[in-house]
Amino acid sequence: MRFPGKKPENDKIFVNYRRADAGGFAGRLSDSLTSHFGSSRVFRDVTGIDYGADFEQIIDQKIEEACAVIVVIGDKWLSVEGKDGLPRIHDPADYVVREIAAALESGVVVIPVLLGGAQMPRKEDLPESLHDLAMRNAIAISDERWAFDVARLAKVLAIDVAGSVAQGKLDMLRTIGLAGLLACGLFTSWKFSNAVVAWSATGGSLKQAGFTPLDSAILFFGIILAGAVSLIGAPMMEEHRRKYAYAAIALATVGTISPFIYYAVKNVAMPSASLVVNFCASISVAIGMLVLIALSGFREK
Repeated sequence: MRFPGKKPENDKIFVNYRRADAGGFAGRLSDSLTSHFGSSRVFRDVTGIDYGADFEQIIDQKIEEACAVIVVIGDKWLSVEGKDGLPRIHDPADYVVREIAAALESGVVVIPVLLGGAQMPRKEDLPESLHDLAMRNAIAISDERWAFDVARLAKVLAIDVAGSVAQGKLDMLRTIGLAGLLACGLFTSWKFSNAVVAWSATGGSLKQAGFTPLDSAILFFGIILAGAVSLIGAPMMEEHRRKYAYAAIALATVGTISPFIYYAVKNVAMPSASLVVNFCASISVAIGMLVLIALSGFREK
């Protein structure tokens, strides 16, 4: 179980690639994944190693910290040759081979990503240390459908890599909305209850007993806040749940304006009754908002 706010120890995405095969695409892919998961979560050797650092030690460390390794495979992945004229894929000292072998041995999620129409390598085309790679399901990414394909990859990764940038924002928005509703609801209920007890004992008006128009408006501020966070978060949510966020926005709008109009019309003739109606309306709207926020889920699309 992952607790909110607790960062897993192994939470990195390691991008494995061969420069002579897919260097440019690997950089573009890393940048796209960074927009989903944040720069501290995505590692690529060119951008992730400081000058003077031990390359081999850093690579091993990042593999250990990874919960997912992406193996970028282009159309030259198998055929790139070393200085000896032999395919580098069969050189056990090759960094690409070592990184993949270490990832497969460690048991982290390994996802082959096929670029530009590249085919998944067959088991017999790979050295023994990489045979398991041929058994992994691959995701194809094309230049024409880049945004769609990367979003699909990010969704697969999100199963194993908690805490994307968008999901972090949605979690924060949901927390703000719920906290605002609950805090304002508890305060308003406490003020109303105390005022009703005093009103019953002394008579007079509810306002004189301690429940003022400002007190009755407090919960509406929480409702407006919850509607605002639903409006901000809706475009980032799962499409099939977005309707609940829009319903929450509509409820917050109508449920705030209508009671205020009623109070403006009735407060002179019925000062206490109009405050009671406002309180009941705000509680009903707040409960409806809580239900709609729960149904919307605030989960990343």
